[in-house]
Order: sequence, then C-alpha cells, then structure tokens
Amino acid sequence: MTARLAADIGGTFTDLVLLDAGGGVHVAKTLSTPGDFKEGVLSGVERILSDAGAEAERTVALADVDYFVHGATVVLNALLERKLPQAALVTTAGFRDVLEIMRTNNPRMYDLKWIKPKPIIPRHLRFEVAERVRHTGEVLGELDEAGTRAVARRIAGLGIRSVALCFLHAYANPAHERRAREIILEEHPGAHVTISSDVASELREFERTSTVAINASTIPIITAYLDGLSRALSERGLERELFVMQSNGGVITSRTARHLPVRTVMSGPAGGVVGAQFIASRMGLRDVATIDIGGTSSDMGVISEGLARTVDQSAVEGWPIMAPTIEILAIGAGGGSIAWVDAGGALRVGPQSAGARPGPACYGLGGTEPTVSDACVMLNRLNPDYFLAGEMTLDRDAAERAIRESIAGPLGMEVAEAAEGILRVVTANMNKAIRSILIARGFDVRAFTLMAFGGAGGMVAGELLRIGDVQRLVVPSNPGAVSAIGMLATDLRHDFAQSSVQSLAGVAWGEVEHALRGLRGRGADRLRSDGVADDAMRFDDALDLRYVGQDYYLRVYVDIDDLDGARIRADFDRLHEHTYGFANPEFEVEMVNARVFALGVFERPRLPEIAPRSAAGGPLETKARRQVFFGGAFVDTAIYDVTALRADDRFAGPCIVEDPRSTIVVMPGQVATVDRFRNLAIELAA
Repeated sequence: MTARLAADIGGTFTDLVLLDAGGGVHVAKTLSTPGDFKEGVLSGVERILSDAGAEAERTVALADVDYFVHGATVVLNALLERKLPQAALVTTAGFRDVLEIMRTNNPRMYDLKWIKPKPIIPRHLRFEVAERVRHTGEVLGELDEAGTRAVARRIAGLGIRSVALCFLHAYANPAHERRAREIILEEHPGAHVTISSDVASELREFERTSTVAINASTIPIITAYLDGLSRALSERGLERELFVMQSNGGVITSRTARHLPVRTVMSGPAGGVVGAQFIASRMGLRDVATIDIGGTSSDMGVISEGLARTVDQSAVEGWPIMAPTIEILAIGAGGGSIAWVDAGGALRVGPQSAGARPGPACYGLGGTEPTVSDACVMLNRLNPDYFLAGEMTLDRDAAERAIRESIAGPLGMEVAEAAEGILRVVTANMNKAIRSILIARGFDVRAFTLMAFGGAGGMVAGELLRIGDVQRLVVPSNPGAVSAIGMLATDLRHDFAQSSVQSLAGVAWGEVEHALRGLRGRGADRLRSDGVADDAMRFDDALDLRYVGQDYYLRVYVDIDDLDGARIRADFDRLHEHTYGFANPEFEVEMVNARVFALGVFERPRLPEIAPRSAAGGPLETKARRQVFFGGAFVDTAIYDVTALRADDRFAGPCIVEDPRSTIVVMPGQVATVDRFRNLAIELAA
C-alpha cells in the first residue's frame, strides 16, 4: 500500500492522518483557520510529514502520497452563513415560484411565528421557458429553443455564471434539460450549468429544484477552494488528484466535486461515522451509536447491523437536499460551546461556540466566555501543561475567571461546582440527542454500544455512560482522528436513481432488471473516468418501496440476478415493522425508485496492534496523580499515559488517560479495558 493522507477540517481543529507505505499511522492536529481553511490544511500537512519523517529517520514528502482525501466544509459553511454568489434558475413555464411556494405544510407544527426561509435564488433571477413532459416521460410540449436562447442571453447580460436547470418531470425524460444546457452554453460559453437530471433524478418537484439550486449556487465556492488547495498542494509536491469526502460516506475526485458540491455538504461528519463503522467492524461490534464531539458541535450517527444508517434527503437551514446522506443529528455542544445563564437563572450550554478564534478562555487567544473546555481545565480533568502534548499551554486562571464571572457569581456557586454543572448540562443535551436518534427510529438504546470520539469525546464520554441508557462505551484509539481515518477507510462512490412509480404486484421484473443494469452501466462509466479498474468495481442494488397512499418510502436491497417479488415484498414488510412498529402484508405495495450504488473499492488501512501486558512485561504504572473534581469534591486520581497501555489492561476509575491529542476520563464506578487496537471499552463496575 502506498502512502495515504486524510485531513478533517473542524470548527476548532484540523486533524490529519497519514498511513505510510509500511502501514505506520501518524496523526497530527492543528488549529483550523476559518478565514481560509486551506491554510490550516497546509499547516497540518507540513506538520504530519515532518513528524513521519522524524520517526522514520528519512524525508517524507507529499510526492510519496498516492491518495489524499479531505472533508470539504466550505459548502456547508456557505449555506449556513448564506454567503452565496448569484445564480439563475431556468424552469418550466408556470413553475417559476416552486422555490417560493415550497411545501404547504409547516415543518414546525406548533410555531405560529415560523417564517419560510428566503429562496436560494431570488425571483428576479428565476426564468421560465415553454416545454412540457409527463411523469411517464412522454413529451406533451416541445422545448421552446428560441425562448431558451433569449433567457440565456438575459442571464449572460446580467453577468451570472452559474445556472440551474430544473424542468418538470425531467427525471423521467431529461432530453429537454440536456438540449437547454447546450443552448445556454452556446449563448453563454463561460457559464456553469447544472441540470436536475444529473444531480437529483427523482420525483418531488420542490426537493429537486432546491437541490439543483443549491448545487448551482455553491459551484463557484467549491471550485475556488479546491483550485486553491490543489494548486498549493501541487506546488508542495502532490502529484495525484485530490479526493473529497461525500455526505453518503464515499469519496469522489475533486474534479467531480467541482460539478456536484451538493454531495459534499456533510462530508466531515460523514467521515466520522464511516471511521466508527470501520473501527467497530474490527472490534466485532454491529450496533453502535456514534457521537463525534468536536470544538463546535456534537454529531450523532447510527450503525445498525454493521452498516451506517443513511437517508435520501437532508436539509440545511430549511432547504432540502435530495442526495443520499449518512444520517447525522448535530447539536451545538462541543469543547468550545459557551456556558451562559438565561433570563430565568438557569444554566445553559451552547449552541454558541467560541470556535478556533478567539476560542475558550483557557486558550489565551482572546476568549473571555466560559466553555466546556474551560470547565474541564477548572476541574483538573484536562491538564493545562499537556494540551497537544505540551505544545499549547492552557491558562487555568483565565478559565477560572471566566466561569466565576459569568456562571458561579450570578448563580451563587463555587467555581468548581459551576464547572461541574457545565459538564452535566452539556452531557444531558448530548444524551437527549442520542436517545432521540435511536428511539425515534425503533432501536433499543440498551442494545447499542456508544462510541465517543472527536477531540472532546473522551473528556465527557464517561459522563454520558453515567447518565445514559447505554451499557457500554468505547473510546477509540486516536479519537480526534476518527473522521480522518474514516476518509481512508471508504470507497469511491457514485449514486444513481431512476423513478418509476408502479404497483409491486404488477411489476415486470425484466424491466426492473433492465433499469438496474442501465444504472450500473452509468456507474461503471463514471468509475472508469475516475481511473477505477473493472475488477475494483462493486455495485449495490436497491428498490424504494412504500404502501400505496404513503408519502415516503423504505429502501430494500435486492439481488439483481434473482429479483424475487415475493421475497422483496416480505423484506419490505419486515423493514416496515422494524421501522414503524407495524406492517400489513395485505396492503398494496408500490415501487417508487430503482437505485444503484457504484463503488470503486479501495484497500482498507491496517490498524496498528499492541501486545498484551504478559508479552510487554511489568505492571501498568501511573504517569502521575492529581486532585480531580468528581461528584462535588476533589479526589486523588491516577493519570495514565496512553502509550503505556497494553492489550487486556484493565483499570478502575476515577482515572484519566492522557493522549497527546485528547484526554479520556474514566468516572468513579466505571472500569476500562484496553483491546489490541488500544481502544478503550468502558463499562459500569459490577
């Protein structure tokens, strides 16, 4: 295996993982640079290459890296901040206001003051052309090519370079969209034209329009970012094309990402769930709730029966995105989350975050508001002299001052009690989110293992085990780098869908097979253009099914060589029973979409293993002892160095395991066991 490198950009830190040609794993962490995220990536690359070279006693350069993937946060940030360049929308006559009308239902049923979000593309930049296609694909009215040319000239005259094309029922027959794109490019050669049949070839008019509008609006943003990053990496010696993590848990080339930025919106959090899935598979765990606790947010995901749970539609700021996405519930709760007292005198934590700049008060970068990290420093759970292995010294006095002035003073509490209160509030918020993402989907929380990672995951994971319903907790080795590890443990992936609503009882299975094989062919062509050999391709096939009268559907995976209607129907009923608590085999079922997931399979990284204590010799010794605040009092607590741990080591809390890039707290009444990959499994003491 050649050297492989991944970078995960977070709100506070950027984490990198390098797998060298010999299978060695190197990890680095640097502060993110929100003004220009690529600077944080470049700084981290220099750092990790230097560290790897020092360990190998030779020069390690970017020219040695054959595969470099990273999570692109620029699209999500642009959508959240609504810092989008102007784009135009061209649609079927009579459908100009789909973005304005949205859906007639209020997504916040009891909020009478809810106001629809402003359209991604304003009305004066939305244009109509005459054409009409039925949902069957039959053409009712030909495309008005003269009208399309006139619209293209108007868009060019306005200086708008990004154009979204979304015609009615183009998912069933994309011919008009494709011809309109040709005409627009003839009249406006410098334009970027996105057509809905390439981005979201499924029924649901509003969702398709929203998706193509978001894609067109963010193309200039991701293009500028990837061009700048690729150029800078090339100047530093990278010879290969950059890869980008997708929201669906796969990767795409930067070339594809420039055309489909909508596929990268949740790429960072998706990498965390994929990394957790990879680690869980090595540990023999199949049902895992994941929580990625960073500096700004906590991102929850679900791994059921060994697979990450995905959805076909997500939303950002109220705008739907029709693209397969690993299901993630994010809340504003992380190491940098700010603690505050509300008007009623209650202690709150988040969703506001101190971010990377100015950061928590203890960082000494200008922050003055108390955060979760400040609370951990105040409680002595986080060692001020060993943050980032001592490269950054934390200011305990600043943390104490921030908590006293903003929390302890107003609430009439001791500073340590206020700090512990901050941790209890933020972990209560996290536990509520974990319960909601599991219980609402029909899962028994007690049957799941909680895997906590991210830079702040180990600091609060023990608190989650103490107050939650999960029976077992895992903090993986290098918890801050799990998202980056996930980016190295996944495949190149393209998703394809074809809508065809029809009764399952009357389906002509030969036609379904033909449709699936056609989608497979498109996938194979795309993978070949990415440089994937035929023997490295894999295809997963599925059908979206629902009871007649239902609005949404469930996905059932099928065998393209054995499309047995009775078995597919039985699989759907079982899935419906599990998901919603009931099924009725007598209800009529209909097929909505055929899907193919085309994968270019990459070699999986090898996780480094450690020997058991019996082979290493000598007992586990403490690195130090210090007074740490637990349950209202300072307690004498053992401190262990993560590098001293060996497979099968077992120790009881209270104790703290210090890692150069993270800290793991084992609470009183808990027991930790180390496995051969240096993952920590923490359980309540018997």
